[in-house]
Amino acid sequence: MTLVIRPFETRDADGANAVARAAFAQYEHHYDDWPAFIDRIGRLAELAPEGDLLVAEQAGTIVGAVLHVPPGRPRSAIFPLEWSVVRMLVVAPAARGQGAGRRLMAACLRCARDVGAPAVALHTSPAMATALRMYETIGFVRDRDIPPIQGMAYGRYMLPATGLAQAIAMLEVPRG
Repeated sequence: MTLVIRPFETRDADGANAVARAAFAQYEHHYDDWPAFIDRIGRLAELAPEGDLLVAEQAGTIVGAVLHVPPGRPRSAIFPLEWSVVRMLVVAPAARGQGAGRRLMAACLRCARDVGAPAVALHTSPAMATALRMYETIGFVRDRDIPPIQGMAYGRYMLPATGLAQAIAMLEVPRG
């Protein structure tokens, strides 16, 4: 089946929100206040005005999403205003291992490159091992600890603009 990465449209809201909830479900026991946390996560579509919300669609179904927050747009204080930020890279559990996460991340990094961001940053947790492995493989480096989120440890990771071309190229190579 063909996987299409495209900009979010209002009609995608329910699908994107459902994917976000499903993608985080495996971490239920890691967060102190799971009901409050998953309620916030499940409103992914509300982030669209903050930047470039991209979705992965397969056979008419949203199977993934990611948000690129460009420089100068509001963001958490842990991220410098001049950097691009990657938020909420999520892939439906049934669609994992088929390249949606890699393609969404490549599209997000292209957004950062296209706006001339001097660096791209994200925050993630060691518990999110598969995503963390991808981020580190393409060149993201943990540059600081950040306060836990709902009791779960997180760190900030960054990739300088000089690493964008190589990271994008690595993400575009099909996995064997």
